[in-house]
Amino acid sequence: MLSIDLTGKTALVLGGSRGIGAGITEALCAAGAYTVFTHTGRPEHRERVEALVRKIEVAGGRVREAAVDALDSRATESLVEGIVAESRRLDILVCNVGKNQARPPEQIDDASWREFLDLNLTVSFYGVRAALPVMERQHYGRIVLIGSSAVYDGGGGAIDYAAPKAALTGMMAYLCRTYLKKGILTNIVHPCVIETDLLKERYGDPDKKRKLIEQIPVGRLGQPEDIAGLTAFLCSSWGDYICGQEILADGGRTIFNK
Repeated sequence: MLSIDLTGKTALVLGGSRGIGAGITEALCAAGAYTVFTHTGRPEHRERVEALVRKIEVAGGRVREAAVDALDSRATESLVEGIVAESRRLDILVCNVGKNQARPPEQIDDASWREFLDLNLTVSFYGVRAALPVMERQHYGRIVLIGSSAVYDGGGGAIDYAAPKAALTGMMAYLCRTYLKKGILTNIVHPCVIETDLLKERYGDPDKKRKLIEQIPVGRLGQPEDIAGLTAFLCSSWGDYICGQEILADGGRTIFNK
């Protein structure tokens, strides 16, 4: 039976405590990777974080949670330094931090624009910048940037979400051009209509949810596991020949729902 084996690998998931991020954290651990995931550290989310850790440990996975301010670049650097001190390596980086708030451009002030640009783009740069020296020394690394189908159709509800997600393409292109021959592979996964807490809030009305599902050719909403499995695949030996790709995981909605 074919399987994804990440035994002996060390992974960092930035934004890995809920939704797509939690799914990725679980999948990497299930595949055998020791995984550190970050979260905001808010007291109201403590129970959720502890539940995720317990679930993974009960299943036999190795995991550690870290409360990190995603906008604090030094905190990200310190986290990577601590992981390397502990594990002697960092093999996998998944950049999943992001924020989306549906509203028209005229309602976005300068401060809000900068905040959303930072959360959806700059935070990924902080993670990449911290991880690259370690991966370069190892001559091995797998970087997965979590984008959005909004880069193709402008969806997602806000210009300050679609624009920085699109900028991840340039980041990936640079990383591939500069670091591919050093053993570091980078790809982007673009999710769409994944059944996270945000989507459940936005489509809480059963009729609205039904109409949304009707737009998806495969006939269902995506699940965090759909993105998690793809991410784990890209980080495994099965993904060793895949680099510089933007993979759209949307049930066919973006291209075929026209």
